Formats: sequence, structure tokens, C-alpha cells
Amino acid sequence: MTANAEAGTHKVLMLLTSDFVTARYEALRSRAPDLQIITELGADPDPEVTALFAFKLPAGIALRLPNLRLAASVGAGADGILAAPDLPPHVRVTRAVEPGLGLSMAQYVSLQILSHFRSLPKMQAQHLAGEWKRLPVPDAREVTVGIMGLGSIGSVVAKVVSELGFKVVGWTRSVARAASVPVFIGERSMDSFLEQCDYLVCLLPITAETTGLLDRSRLSKLPKGSYMINVARGGIVVEQDLLGLVEEGHLSGAAFDVFATEPLPSTSAFWRHDKVLVTPHIAAQPSVEPVVEQFIDNLRRLTEGEPLLNEVDRALGY
Repeated sequence: MTANAEAGTHKVLMLLTSDFVTARYEALRSRAPDLQIITELGADPDPEVTALFAFKLPAGIALRLPNLRLAASVGAGADGILAAPDLPPHVRVTRAVEPGLGLSMAQYVSLQILSHFRSLPKMQAQHLAGEWKRLPVPDAREVTVGIMGLGSIGSVVAKVVSELGFKVVGWTRSVARAASVPVFIGERSMDSFLEQCDYLVCLLPITAETTGLLDRSRLSKLPKGSYMINVARGGIVVEQDLLGLVEEGHLSGAAFDVFATEPLPSTSAFWRHDKVLVTPHIAAQPSVEPVVEQFIDNLRRLTEGEPLLNEVDRALGY
């Protein structure tokens, strides 16, 4: 069956808000050349559009799509779509899941942990200074890494970090995931979880419940000298609270790939901070082709009344 047949007779709206989305637009055009795709919406409602394929859904768009049935995120998170205040409740939402995404994220997280754990910045400074000075090699078995969020990505990260020799524990909001590490569940267990973490890795989805979750009060529960890694979404960590704890010496530093405002403004205190590493939301990205194939398959499934791949529970936000 051709991609065009798989996609049925749907008309798709793609909002080209970034190069990230544009790459998926071009791949979809190549894979399904006869699929009707528009990138702009006129002033009048368009009753022919049945599917959205985008990263964000600005307010006012959904109301002009009276027959919208599917809003598919081009990324691993659907928060940019779920944030639309006027998305009708009957519209189904999906997110992009790519098998290699968990390993890619695990590589990034491991890189940040090992760089700090093995004093790479100090060794780089010694290299530039021409200084031969041996540094102590710590024992990973005595160090605990806490993973907040043990979904399809977090569970892979936990497994990889465990294999590097670290003690790993996990925390989830409400559901006990199938995991190979000890798991803390729910609000009541959060303090006990945080108090163990020499490294804290945030991989939670952003929802109403997780926005601002890691504030000064909670981050202060981490042991003195702990290191924070955020690869989830901006807004979960209260950024000024985090920076304050770094400045005060309670936290030894942080690596942030996501921020409440992206791109991160040049005036942000995160830039050029000697104890903070900023990366531009590149810890892991779904490959273009699998994401496009999932979208085409979901158009067929929508037409034929089959369960959708990677459908989001809109009540939970993931």
C-alpha cells in the first residue's frame, strides 16, 4: 500500500515554526507527495483539515478547524499542542516516539554526569595551564543518580547509568513503572528520593502538576554538592531558585538543555556561568523518517478506526 493510500483523504496543516518542523514537512512531502498539506491558514475556517502535524498550536487555530480529528506532535513531547486553550476535547493527540531516542538521551545524560564526576573541567584547565596534577578517581558505587520520570526514555537512561557503575533510583508521580532500579512513587516520597541524589536528572513531562515542581524548597533537599541535569522541559525547574542554590554552594553545578524561554535570551544568568552548562535543546531528537512514518500510519489508523500509535492521555498530559 502506498503512503498516499495509507494517509487516506486527509488534509494536513503543518505550522512551520522552526527548522525542526520544516525538516519533517519536507520529509512528509517526499514520502506522501499526493497528500494535501498546507502551511498557512486563511482568515476563514477550513473544514477540510482533519489533521495537524506540528510542535506548537497557538490559540485560535483549532477553532478555525471544525473537522480536526488528530493533532500530532512532531516531537517527543506534546505539551506545545496540549497548551492550546481551545483544543476541543474530542481531538486526539499523539506524540513522536522513536526507538533510538532513549539511548540518545542516555548518552547526553551520561556525558554530563561523567564530565562532572571525573572532573573534566579541572583537567581541561590543567591542560591549558600545562600543569601535571593527578586528581583522585572517585568510586561510582558510592554515588547515587536520581532519575525523575521513568517512561520510555527515563527507563533507558536509568539502565545505561546503572551500567556505568552508579547507584540509580527513580521517582514517578503516580504510576510504578517496570524498572530495574528502586522506585519512589508520589508526592509523599519525593523528599526521601531527593535526599539520596548526588546527581538529579529531570525527565518528567511538563503538566499542570509538574510546572514549578522543582523549586528552592525541593532542590534544597538535595545533598550539599549535588549536581542537577534538566533534559525534560523548561518550566519544571524554577531557574532562579536553581541558580541561587548554585551561587550559595549548596549545589555544585548544573547542566540544562531546556529552559522556560527558548531560545535562551543572551541576558540570561545561565550563559557564561562557570558552574553551569547550557546546551540548545539538543540532548535527544527523534529521527525524521520514523516520525513521519508514524504520522502516516496514524492517518490510516484514524481512517480505519484502529488504535493510534503513541496517543497521549490528555488528562495526564503524556
